[in-house]
Order: sequence, then C-alpha cells, then structure tokens
Amino acid sequence: MTGNINETVVVKKKRVAIYIRVSTDEQKKDGFSLSAQEEVLRKYCEAMGFEVYYVYEDGGYSGKDFNRPGMQQLLKDLKRDKFDIVLAVAVDRISRSNLDVLTFIDRELHPRGKKLLISTCDIDSSTETGKMFISLLGTFAEYERKLTISRVKNGMEKRASEGKWNSGAVFGYDVVGGKLVINEAEASIVKEIFELRLTGKGYKTIAVSLNDRGKKTKKGKAFSINTVKTILENELYIGNITWGKFRDWSNKRRNGKSSPMVVKGEHTAIISDETWGKVKVVQQLNAESQVSASNIKGEFILSGLLRCPSCGAGTVMSKSKKRDGTGYHLYYMCQNNHSKGKSVCGSNLMKKEVVEEQVVNAIRFMVNEESIIEGILSKLSDDVSRSTSSLEVDLKLQQAVLKKINEKQSQLDEDYYSKEISASVYSKLTEKLEIERHQVQCVIQNIEREIERAKDAVHINKDLVHEALKQFNEMFNGASNEEKKALLRALVKEVHMESDRKTLKKIVLWFLEDDDFTESGLPVGEAGRALP
Repeated sequence: MTGNINETVVVKKKRVAIYIRVSTDEQKKDGFSLSAQEEVLRKYCEAMGFEVYYVYEDGGYSGKDFNRPGMQQLLKDLKRDKFDIVLAVAVDRISRSNLDVLTFIDRELHPRGKKLLISTCDIDSSTETGKMFISLLGTFAEYERKLTISRVKNGMEKRASEGKWNSGAVFGYDVVGGKLVINEAEASIVKEIFELRLTGKGYKTIAVSLNDRGKKTKKGKAFSINTVKTILENELYIGNITWGKFRDWSNKRRNGKSSPMVVKGEHTAIISDETWGKVKVVQQLNAESQVSASNIKGEFILSGLLRCPSCGAGTVMSKSKKRDGTGYHLYYMCQNNHSKGKSVCGSNLMKKEVVEEQVVNAIRFMVNEESIIEGILSKLSDDVSRSTSSLEVDLKLQQAVLKKINEKQSQLDEDYYSKEISASVYSKLTEKLEIERHQVQCVIQNIEREIERAKDAVHINKDLVHEALKQFNEMFNGASNEEKKALLRALVKEVHMESDRKTLKKIVLWFLEDDDFTESGLPVGEAGRALP
C-alpha cells in the first residue's frame, strides 16, 4: 500500500545577538543613536527571517577595546551558546581595532560555529570574501580613529603652545569662553595653602586647617592630602601652561610619562615666582628628611579591605614608637582622618595584630565548617529564587495581556466573517492588534531570557566552593606578607569591626557580596539571623 505522505519541515530560525554601540561624541550625530541602530538591525532580522535573541548595547563607550559592559555580557552569552549570529550595522561598532575584530572572529566566533554579520554591507564573516571585507573595513575604522586622535592631540598641543587652556574646571579659576578667569574666593585659598607650606606645615595639617573652617574644593568636597599636594605642584598658579606630562597614559601607564611642554599662559597668575621657588625648596627638604615606611607597609595584609567602623572609609597604616625604643606599635587608622582630619572623622585606631588574627581565624574556621559551605550554597540558591520570582510575576502578567490580544483577534475574525464589520475596518484593527501582539511577545521573550540568565548565573557547586577555601588555607600558611595580601584580596571584599575597634563584626566575601560572615563564622542575612 502506497500513499503520499506530507511532511512539514520545521526550519529553526537563526538566533541573533544584536550589538549596538555609540560613543559620547557620536550620540549627537544623526543615524548613530542606539535606537536608530536597533531599528535598522531589527528590520534586517525580520527580512532575513532571523530571531532576535537579545539586544546588547553600550551607550557612551569608545570602540578602542572590548572593556564595555554590553560587549562583556555578549561574550559571556556566546560561551553559553545563547545565539548563532552577532549582528552590527558596521565593523567599527564591534571595535575600532582591526586586530580585536579579527581576534573576535577567529578565537571566539568561528571555533563555536558562530559568525559576524554587518547589515549595511550584508557582509558575512563565515565566507572568505566576507572576512576579507571585514578586515578591510576594520583597517579603515582603525586608521580613522588614529587619525582623529592625532588631529585632536595636535590641535590641543597647538593651543597649549599658544598658552591657551585645554582642560576643564580647575581650583582657583573659572573657565569663561574657554579662558581661565581668577575666582577670587578660591584664589585666596590657593594663596593660603602656599603660605602655610612656606611655614613648614604638612599636607595633612593644611587640609585639616581648611576643613575645620568649612572650606571646600571645586566639587564641594573636603580637602585631602592629595588635593593640597596637587595644588602645590601645579605650575598653572604661576601663570604657566603645562602640556604632555602623560602621553598615551591609558595604554602605556607610567611608561607614558614624558618631559612636558611648559609655556607662559594667557591667564593671570595667582602665585608669584618667588613664592613658588621657596615652596619648591621646602618640598625638596621635606622629601629628603622623610623616613621611608615601605618595609612596614608590606606587613599590613588587610590594606584596602578593612573599613573604618565610624564612617566606612578605607584604612591606612599608622605607627607609634614604643617607649623602650625597640620598635613600633602598628595600627590601622581611618583614611578620611589621615587625609582630611578630625572634622571629617576620628582616627579610630585598630591594633594590627588584633584585627588580623581575628580575620584569619574566621576564614580558617569557615574552611573547616561544612555548615558554612551549605549556608553559602543555600544563600546562592535563595538569591536566584528571589531574582526570578519577580520576573515570573511579570511574565504571567504579559502572558495574560497576550491572551487578551488573541481573544480580541478571535472576536474580530468572528465579526468579520459574520459581516458585522467591513474589510477595511477589519484590516485596520487587525494591524493595530498585530503591532500590540508583537510588542508583548518581544517583552515576553526578553523576560524569559532574563529568567534563564539569572538561573545560569549561579552554577557554583559545593565542590567548587570547598576547593577554593581549601586552597586558600593551604597557600596562606606558607605565603609571604605580600602573597597573603593577594590571597585575602582574592577572597575578601571588605572587613568590618565593631565600634569598640576590637571585635570583628563581619567579613564580606566576593562570591557572596550580599552576605556577611560574623566573628562566629555563620552567614547572616540583612535581618542579622543565621542562614540554615
């Protein structure tokens, strides 16, 4: 017995990750906005029969590298096989570095069977011709970027050579029409800072003196050691313009330092050359007489982690000489007090050995307590449940809206076939409902993906947590002070002491940022109760 068998072949739509980016400067240009890019790419997907998985966006970010939140999320989802294609309107949206674009294609996309599509030229990276054109366009984009940077730098350097101001706000002056005009109130503070330094006053003493009298910086903040030091080292105040001290700092860091160009500026000086010269002598004498404490700083293993129990700021090292002259008493003290004085916060000295011993013991206890690891896992699971529960409520609401739209469409169909409404009315109302349906469906798809992403984000199992803590314990025993600092920074985000400055209050871990560990080692939630 033979017969015709009709088979319906279901072709799975390609999942597309739309990537859109706009830098701060480009936001002003027509056709460069994020919404304009998204509209073009969605229409492209519709024409090609693609399914939009997600729209990754980076507003106000340069394309010089991949250090952008939207791009980083795209890379994470790429590794989780969430889409098949990355789609952008132009190669330079992905990156303005040709090497970065080709590396992205060769190392991230193609090995996973994915590809990059450029909508404006309909270029496909999976073909040899397409990859060649992408490389060519990337080269042009990189050249254009370097040319633009060069033009801007040359323009700014020319302005500086003419004694013109290139930067923004600076204490002591107002910027009016691109020129520096003395702000008399601020200028008097600048003069006072130089006068106090001439009398031998230190940076902190000067900052404290200003803060005690309610003086503020340009941004309305308290004066700090660094603020005072920067003012005392700025040749702007003797009428000079300094340009090119840090060239290519973002790439070369300290290697980017160079001999600056110093010229006479158009602006009026606040400090005389004589005063400037005398202050430079004081600075030099102070630098030569200052005793280096680098051998002590390395011993403070909680640097950057321990918080002030009063204001929550970071802490810095402090020492006082022992009466018998055999060494120093070592403390952690409030950074705000150290740099800005007692008008901002007290010293809140905490004995180094007391704090460090409690922190290390708490972590050692944590490593050996199975209940704590279970508590961590339970908290992670609870976090996922909380994050998805609200999304699931939104999902149900949107699904209810979609159901009503479908019911309206069914009623319209019935009215049309029973000839209660004309074809033109039916077409107009159906078109309106179709737009509404499409919008709701897009919202539903996004919510479903957010739920999926939230669940994927917590794949930390018991073995992984236990192994991380176990390795910490073993490595810490034989580590140097600098290595101990690095190990603690890898595990601990913050350390907090009670107001008595002797009792450990909580330790905040990186992999459990919303939770803490008290001195007993039990994880506690916001309400202060121990987790099961």
